[in-house]
Amino acid sequence: MKYILYCRKSSEDKGKQVLSLESQVNEMKKLASNLGLEIINIYTESKSAKKPENRPLFTEMIKFIKRNKKENLGILCWKIDRLSRNPIDSATIQWLLQQDKLKIIQTIDKQYLPSDNVLLFNVESGMANQYILDLSKNVKRGILTKLEKGGWPNLAPLGYLNDGKGGIIQDKARAKYIKKIFTLYSTGNKSVKEIADILFKQGFRSRQGYKYHKSKIHAILSNPFYYGVMQKNDKQYLGNHKPIISKKLFDSVQEVLNKKANTKKQKLYFTYRGVLKCDTCGCVLTATKKKGKHTYYYCTNGKGICDEHKTYLKEDDVSKELTKMFDEVVISERLINMCYQANKAKLGQTDEYLEQAKQNTQGSISKAEERKNKLLDLFLDESITKEVYNQKEKTLNNEIVRLKKDLEELNKQKKQNSDFTLERIKNVFLYPIQAKKEFEIRKNNKQEIITKTLLWNASFEKQKIANLSFKEPYNILSKIENKSDFLSVRREWDLNPRSAFGGHRFSRATPSTTRAISPFCIYTYYNSC
Repeated sequence: MKYILYCRKSSEDKGKQVLSLESQVNEMKKLASNLGLEIINIYTESKSAKKPENRPLFTEMIKFIKRNKKENLGILCWKIDRLSRNPIDSATIQWLLQQDKLKIIQTIDKQYLPSDNVLLFNVESGMANQYILDLSKNVKRGILTKLEKGGWPNLAPLGYLNDGKGGIIQDKARAKYIKKIFTLYSTGNKSVKEIADILFKQGFRSRQGYKYHKSKIHAILSNPFYYGVMQKNDKQYLGNHKPIISKKLFDSVQEVLNKKANTKKQKLYFTYRGVLKCDTCGCVLTATKKKGKHTYYYCTNGKGICDEHKTYLKEDDVSKELTKMFDEVVISERLINMCYQANKAKLGQTDEYLEQAKQNTQGSISKAEERKNKLLDLFLDESITKEVYNQKEKTLNNEIVRLKKDLEELNKQKKQNSDFTLERIKNVFLYPIQAKKEFEIRKNNKQEIITKTLLWNASFEKQKIANLSFKEPYNILSKIENKSDFLSVRREWDLNPRSAFGGHRFSRATPSTTRAISPFCIYTYYNSC
């Protein structure tokens, strides 16, 4: 009788195994020596046995046994669960025993023969398989429990560190780079590759000193973990780790990502690409270079209903026309400072806005949880299938997580210093003054940044600006009718507690509601950044 020695250590095991591979080999060699057994082959591998065909050396050993026609073969192993923890491999071993291809299995404390111990072999193999099933369930249950409690069960994402106690803390050396990645990309002026290059020059590298390439930067930009929401198997959970960025910044980045995903990459640079529109037909103005020097903009006439495409606009003329946008948003610095001082005494009323916003958000959470309970009732009544329930439950759960994150940020806003908030509102009014000076210097990259910061788009008709559409919060400033009048300007700063609003987030205000909600828009816009 000749024996094959097989030793296995699970690949998932990091030191918790009863015996290491070396120890198993040594112990089984001692046993063979004591019993006078001859070992002809030794197979050792660090692989999990929970799935069939996952162990190349085990497969090689089985093939060797099947090919053998001369020798009486047996297997030496520490325990029967070292051979198999799944029903397919267990059946293979048992079949070899019953066919007499395998004469004996010798473990450290017992023997398994073709003629007897078949029932015991089945029981012990089944127990090994059940151990794997139970272990898998317990691990999944543990992961889910940790996620529901706000903990992260895996290796911390870049920008965070595992604290060794099961928690996640910010990596101070890298968190600042993560925030800069989001800030740079949210402008829409930088590509992922450009950001990777910029940050590499500024010292953002892997621990081995390598550059983080655009695929890694793109993954960071798409990960909600950085604003405090963990995602696992398409389901979201509210994390208790400290966010690096705000939800507002993350959402703005997603808008840019979606826009760029549907935009054809352009080889030539044009300062005002994507900003200019035709007022007659609504088509976007495209650009071209003539004689390699001068840039011209013209209507694409995509709808085939106007003649504006026959007229070309020089880029210099576009720049001159766009200086008109500052007339809509520039307010005297003297008036701004006067309003700033006048409103310092009226900051307490801001809490009323936040309290109303909190109540609205809490109401939305309650409604979503109520729908979730009704969905469960439908499932228990067998009115809907398990697949429909799982899909709807996941959607509602993600909605609740997002709303709770909004509520969390509103609570943080209440704790923030009101003077700091007022400073930021003041800077909103001051920015167009400085931007106008920089725009008139006529540097293309500066003009592009300023234009895309202030405007959604500018519509042209007959080579002249016909309409300007401002981004928030500058849309608010453009609605002030008399920009030289102290009372008109101050009214836009007045945190009026009588304003009516339906929630804590706003899009562009219409003229009829501007005075009512504009201060809260500015307040919310900057406190959520």
